[in-house]
Parts: sequence; C-alpha cells; structure tokens
Amino acid sequence: MLVFFIHGVATRDVKYSSLLVDGIKKEFNQIDQKLPYFYTSFWGHVLNDFNKIWNHIDEDLNSLEKRNPGVNAKDAFRYRQFREGLISEFAGDMFTYMNEKQGREVRQLIADQLLKFVESHPEEEEIHIIAHSLGTVILWDILFSDKFKDEDPAHVIRHILSKQGKDKPGQVSLSSITTMGSPILFFNAMLGIEAKDIEQKIRDYTPGKIKWLNIVHASDIIAYPLSTSLNLSDKSSLIFRDQFVCKDANLLETAARKINQQEVALVASTVDAHNSYWKLPEVSQSVSNQIASQVKFSSRIACLLQKVPGMSQIGIKLHSNNDVIETIRFKDRSGRLKYFKNFAGVYHVYVYSASSGCIFAGFVNWASTDVLLEEIEYIRWEFGES
Repeated sequence: MLVFFIHGVATRDVKYSSLLVDGIKKEFNQIDQKLPYFYTSFWGHVLNDFNKIWNHIDEDLNSLEKRNPGVNAKDAFRYRQFREGLISEFAGDMFTYMNEKQGREVRQLIADQLLKFVESHPEEEEIHIIAHSLGTVILWDILFSDKFKDEDPAHVIRHILSKQGKDKPGQVSLSSITTMGSPILFFNAMLGIEAKDIEQKIRDYTPGKIKWLNIVHASDIIAYPLSTSLNLSDKSSLIFRDQFVCKDANLLETAARKINQQEVALVASTVDAHNSYWKLPEVSQSVSNQIASQVKFSSRIACLLQKVPGMSQIGIKLHSNNDVIETIRFKDRSGRLKYFKNFAGVYHVYVYSASSGCIFAGFVNWASTDVLLEEIEYIRWEFGES
C-alpha cells in the first residue's frame, strides 16, 4: 500500500506531513495492520518569493510616511499580519499555479516524484493520495480537467494512476483520495469541471470504486464541503463523504467566541485551523480508516469505539434484543454492531463477530452521548451495508 502526500500553500518545509504520518502509523499499529509506504511530495520552491513582494509594500509605506509626516502607516494599511499571512500566500500561490509555465512545472515535479515512488515499490498495486489546501485544487485539476495538452505532465500522472491489471510496471490503482482544508468548491467555478467529467475519469483510474474523504475544520475559512456540488448518483464509482472537525483552533479563538467576538475569533483562528489537519488525532484516525484494507471491519470498529471519550468497557451483555435501537451489519461480513439506550438514557454499544461472539461491549456517560452517536454514524457510512 502506497500513500502519497501533496501539500498546499505557504509550505516550504519538506517534512510537512511528518505528524500525520506518525499518527497513521500509530493507528495502524493498534489494529495490527502492515504499515504503508509513505512519500511526501514537494513543489513549494517553484512558487514566488513573497518576501520580495512585501519588501515593495514596506517601501511604499515608508514612502507614505515620509511624504505625509502626520500619517501612520500602520493605520493606513491595517491588519498587516492577516494580510501577510494565509490570505496573501494562498492567493499568491494559487495565481502562481494558474500561470501556465509554473503550473506545468508543479505538475512535472509531482509526476516525477510519483513515478519514482511507484517504481520503488513495484510489488504494490494500490495508492492513496492525501492532499491539503491548494494541493487539493492541483489534484482536482490533474485528475479531472480537460484543459491539458497531450504533452502536459498531468497525463503522465493519470497514466501512473490508471492500472487496470497486474502486469503494468510503473502503474498503480488509485484506491482513495483524502482532501483537507480544500477550496475546490470555489476554484472549480474557474476550472469548470462537471460531475459527468468526474464519473468518466474515475472509471479510467480503477475498475472498482474510489473512496473520497473531504475533511473540513469548522474554523478553516479556506475549507468547504463538496457533497452536494458533486451531484453523484447512487451508482457512482466515487464514494464521497464530507467530515467536519468541530473544535476551536486555539485558546484565543475559544476565548473570543465565548464573548461573542466573532471577527477576533476569525482572525485568531484562520492560520491555525488551516494548518491543523496534519496534527489532529481525529484526522489521523479518519485517514487510517480510509486507507486500511486488510483488517476485518469488526476489529477496526472495536478499536474505534474504545477511543470514544467517556467510553467504559463492560464484559457482559446488558440488553435484550427488544431494546436494540439499530443493528449495523458490516460490508465485509465480519460481524455487526448493535446499540441501545437503557431506562436512564445511557447508550450501550456492542460489536459481534460473524460467529456472533461479542468482541466489544461498552457504554458512555450522558456527556459523551453525542460523540458516540456521531461515531456510530461514521461507522454506518464507512463500514455498514447499503
């Protein structure tokens, strides 16, 4: 199994994915799954030098103060940190990629690195791509756009990801996509890629289905959901899901939101929220579930439930079948999940193997009920039969 990372804006550190890689390794070790091979692609050195741009701005502001001694440059040009941070870097990087020459150079670097990665592991037949920020737009463009000329590196990447058999060296089957902090929804208004284009090209990459997880941090103003805009049919070869991470990006955002200072909260959280995906345990857990393939669903689900905050494990069955709210049967036929609410409003959950042996039993306190129900909803989507 291969995992290939594509970074986003303002990334100048080639080790940007290290925390998420560590998180995935930890999750895989807990379910006794063979670790994937990882490759952290890098193209950040292609983009413009923003120090030069801001040097020009500083010169203009200094000139303003010299010509007008009564003017304070900080008042004439407000919110410098916010302007110089994510917003200008995102816009600048995006416009740079849209430049025909530099966009092609970015795609060429990704193609070269992807081919090197695949050829280094000829025994592996599936690949999972994880992209962040502008990297999600680049991936979207590469996979689905019709604008590229025949000699563009995008076609090399498509060829690498289009393995249909077992006898094609230098090719793998694209098994899943994970996008984090993605602005695809808005940039596609410029790229103009339609749902029918996606359906056709997905079938070129694999004879089966491709899972796509789109992770959106609640405070990330760059990230947006995609489910409705994709307009996928029930028979689509693309299995898509938006996942929201509903937490504050930092303590300053928490404090500002408590006193209803929304503008302060926005400015305080923007950069941290957009960069948080690499280090959040929720993300490494979701990505691991996305790419894990060999472990039985029943075992993976038992591990997920153990981590639910407030979960207490029990060793005996405490309910009758008449009390069960729902039974979720797993797609790989490795077992089923049952849960119920007792007379005190406490939720209990059980996981059974295919032979009806109970491999997990537990309950949560009232404060953790919503978290458990959210986890069960995820299990239904990811592992349950249709």
